[in-house]
Amino acid sequence: LFYLSHTTMTKPRVLLISSQCLFGESIELILRANNNIELIGSWNLDDPITPFQLLEARPSVVVIADEDLHSEASTEMTKLIVEHYPDLSVIRTGLSENVLRVFSTQTRSAQGDNLFDMIRECTIQNQEANKHNNIKQEMDGSA
Repeated sequence: LFYLSHTTMTKPRVLLISSQCLFGESIELILRANNNIELIGSWNLDDPITPFQLLEARPSVVVIADEDLHSEASTEMTKLIVEHYPDLSVIRTGLSENVLRVFSTQTRSAQGDNLFDMIRECTIQNQEANKHNNIKQEMDGSA
């Protein structure tokens, strides 16, 4: 069995979920200005969001921007996403701290303070994990 792969980096599909209108709009403007990112939507953290809505949106990374990095709303949203979509990375940022936190069920090497770098690293690692899972499924199916 030979597996040929091409490392083609598609634009990360980023879903922004924010709690504060002004803060969210600022992050949205920054993301839209980057040609290497496809911002697929900007949702309000206070609105009820279902796992099915996330499935339909098909993001490769979710960015949660909340004025308080440790708020209950952003914690619950992160938990919902990681429980239902373990291969999807969540990047949380807060207005009160100059910190980016990555949440994932997989080990990540993404580090830094640059949101664009974090999005790219999470997307690359998600693609590699999916490729590995596809190869494993192919090998399991042929055994």
